[in-house]
Amino acid sequence: MTDFTLHKSTGTSRLILDLSLPKSSGKSLPVAKGQIFRAIASEGKQVLDLTFFNAHNFREHFSAELSAVLNSMEGIGGYYRLTKLYSNPPYENVLATVVDDIVGSGARGGERGGHYIDDGHCTRRLLEFMGFPDDRTCSDNLAVALAEIGLRQQDTFDCTIFNVWMNSYTDESGDMQFEVPLVQQGDHIDFLAHTDLVAVFSICPLRHGPCNDYQPKGMRFQILEPAQEGATDPGETDRRREDTGQAEARRP
Repeated sequence: MTDFTLHKSTGTSRLILDLSLPKSSGKSLPVAKGQIFRAIASEGKQVLDLTFFNAHNFREHFSAELSAVLNSMEGIGGYYRLTKLYSNPPYENVLATVVDDIVGSGARGGERGGHYIDDGHCTRRLLEFMGFPDDRTCSDNLAVALAEIGLRQQDTFDCTIFNVWMNSYTDESGDMQFEVPLVQQGDHIDFLAHTDLVAVFSICPLRHGPCNDYQPKGMRFQILEPAQEGATDPGETDRRREDTGQAEARRP
């Protein structure tokens, strides 16, 4: 079982879950409709290989290729940044939307969106080609994450991935290029669930090359319940009651 470290709640949203996971690990987390899944680069420049499943129908999952094309046609993203995460045919629903993304907004610079949306993650064969056949891969991590929800890799297409903070691109000759991520320590990205989801992800273990700035790192994750419009912070309500009581006691 993977170790994790709990953190205290901060901010106005209700914190449902807050955990830190070690480098080179995989995990699945449920995200209810209306909740936010937040990934935090808590230890620095690190890539997250992420996908989502419909919690009630595992045949429906995030489609990287379809999402990139549709976001491009809508003018809200493409292969290096997404706003809407669509599911695979025949469903083609919006599973989630990106609602906060400092890297994708361009605030961290770069010529592209700072992510890579494609059907792929690091696998045993890929690491063999790189000359590191015994290294751990995202495929290994995703196998662990999928097992947590009762799936095997052969039960689904686990190569349809939102490569969060992976600063890669295809050059003019058609070759893949890799650069150090634009993300800075403490940056985060938020996904708002449009239906009940399961986030399935790998904290990329690649230690050769610039993808993780040459050193895999741990990450932090949160599930947040956005504050409802007009809702009052329970702590603020208690303070108001206390102030009111003190005022009543002072009246003649």
